[in-house]
Amino acid sequence: MIRIYTQSAQGISRMVGLDHDHDIPKEAIFWLDLLTPDADELRYAEEICEIAMPTQDDMREIEATSRLYYEDDARFMTTTVLSRVETDTPTISEITFILKGNTLITVRHTDSYSFRVFSHSLLRKNDTNRDLVFIGLIEALVDRQADVLERFGTELDTLSKKVFGKRRTRNSSLRDNDPDTEDLRDALEELGRVGDLITRQRDALVNLLRLITYAGNESSCLNSAENLYTPLRPAMRDVNSLSEYASFLSNKINFMLDAVLGLINIEQNDIVKVFTITSVVFLPPTLIASVFGMNYKYIPFLDTVWGFWFSLLLMLIAAVLPLVIFKIKRYI
Repeated sequence: MIRIYTQSAQGISRMVGLDHDHDIPKEAIFWLDLLTPDADELRYAEEICEIAMPTQDDMREIEATSRLYYEDDARFMTTTVLSRVETDTPTISEITFILKGNTLITVRHTDSYSFRVFSHSLLRKNDTNRDLVFIGLIEALVDRQADVLERFGTELDTLSKKVFGKRRTRNSSLRDNDPDTEDLRDALEELGRVGDLITRQRDALVNLLRLITYAGNESSCLNSAENLYTPLRPAMRDVNSLSEYASFLSNKINFMLDAVLGLINIEQNDIVKVFTITSVVFLPPTLIASVFGMNYKYIPFLDTVWGFWFSLLLMLIAAVLPLVIFKIKRYI
């Protein structure tokens, strides 16, 4: 799909598709937005701008020289953004910005919330130009990335309250509200998911910062003696602050991962401790029962009436005594 934005005396207009392509003056076009374009739409954009459009494979190249380069009097800049965060399948998508003369060309293969919001606000204006559209899109992307990071921060706060919000104590009667092993495992999986998304987000912010820095060298279409560095400085500062916040969230995730693993180990150690105490408690009675169960002719108390009850009493004392000692030592 291609969206053609033009400036006229009546204001800003948008045409979708190529039904009216022959009626549009070339000099009136200030923005061409290509969303999963077909061959005809790519050919039309190449004819209008006299450049070769990058393919989807070209946009996925990770080399800096393949994402930021100058060719045919046009500045090609590709960045990555994290899309579909609200769904179960977040993805990394590429967006290419091309500055050629007084025209901005954007090429993308995933619908973006930032582009939708900005395009609606753009149509309410009376006039604009390539620079304002480019800066507005960058600011919209930065705002969207900030919203995504805030969402991740909220999720981490929720997980933190779930894991650490209850007071842990040795008294078993007060541990009913503490997270059990299954809850901790669920929290561990959620931390892994959020951590992976934050890693992708940090990569997207790094690419966006490189794009802004590279775009700052482009000459303004209004005044060739100026460049875009000064108008893009606020966006650059915002991206730097978002990168610092993403680093903070990443460090918080690492701390929570270590803490959750430690709590899981504590829960598992408590289970092992129960089996250990049980085996220690039943070991002396088992020894006494083995002694009295030997197949010898002469065994103490074998011929007495109270011998059986005496052996049971010994086994009971042998079982209770370790429990008393463990209680005094605060092992249980």
